[in-house]
Amino acid sequence: MSAGANFDREFLRHQQMMLGVMCGLLAPLAVVFGIIGDNPDEWWYSISATYYCNSKIFMIGLLFTTFIYFLAYRGYDRRDKIIATVSGISALLVIAFPTKTSFVNDTDLVGLIHLPVAETNIIHCVSASILFVSFAIMILFQFTKSDGEMTPEKKKRNILYKICGNTINFFMAFQMFTVTFDEIFPNWWTMVNEAAMLTAFAVAWLCKAGCFKMLNDK
Repeated sequence: MSAGANFDREFLRHQQMMLGVMCGLLAPLAVVFGIIGDNPDEWWYSISATYYCNSKIFMIGLLFTTFIYFLAYRGYDRRDKIIATVSGISALLVIAFPTKTSFVNDTDLVGLIHLPVAETNIIHCVSASILFVSFAIMILFQFTKSDGEMTPEKKKRNILYKICGNTINFFMAFQMFTVTFDEIFPNWWTMVNEAAMLTAFAVAWLCKAGCFKMLNDK
């Protein structure tokens, strides 16, 4: 392998690892640092709600950095690039158009272009849904691809990818269920669902980056 090809491979691995690390840290950092300070009572009910608390720098900073990494992500083919671009734009829209929470009035002007939160919430929810769908598509259909005969390690990685991708699908569906039956499920279930999806995303991307040596090809 030439020096240029080796550099490209290491650069791609770095991108994959950083995407996994950033998304994996998003929920815990937003919550842990949000505990420090005077915040609204329900600030921790979702990652999106931390936009209004003192740890908003982690929510905004990590998602914006994720946006940059996704746009710069080369991937292995054109589909990788398209899905990564969709993920990046969705991540940017999530922070540019904040969600509605119980402690924000519908008419309050928020976000990048100061729209009423009742309007930004629509864009936010659609963008977040697209973001997690694109996560699942990338993991289930792109990560599991193979150029030829799969090694035993590749088969094991594919099992892990399918678990991670379907975990995202499950918690996306469960999020819809908990929102629909909110008289049964407390609002903080949204944070649980989001954290589970981001953890599954992080595990899959760290595996793709070769961080789990026992799953790497011999």
